[in-house]
Amino acid sequence: TCALPISGTFNVDMGVTRSFPIHGEHQIQLRAEIFNVLNNVQLTNPVSSLNSNNFGFITSANDPRILQLALKYAF
Repeated sequence: TCALPISGTFNVDMGVTRSFPIHGEHQIQLRAEIFNVLNNVQLTNPVSSLNSNNFGFITSANDPRILQLALKYAF
């Protein structure tokens, strides 16, 4: 899926699933998901507290690319 929220960031997520039959109705399912496939930097909003020494600076970013694997046995 592609998401383009109002803030102007662009994110691409991907998921792939494969099922392998074993015996009768038993099967193993392998799933891979990748979030932020393009590994774009997604900066957070600047610090908006007037009392902060970092006022107006961007001090953090959202998560980088994340890979998630899953294995499921169905019977």
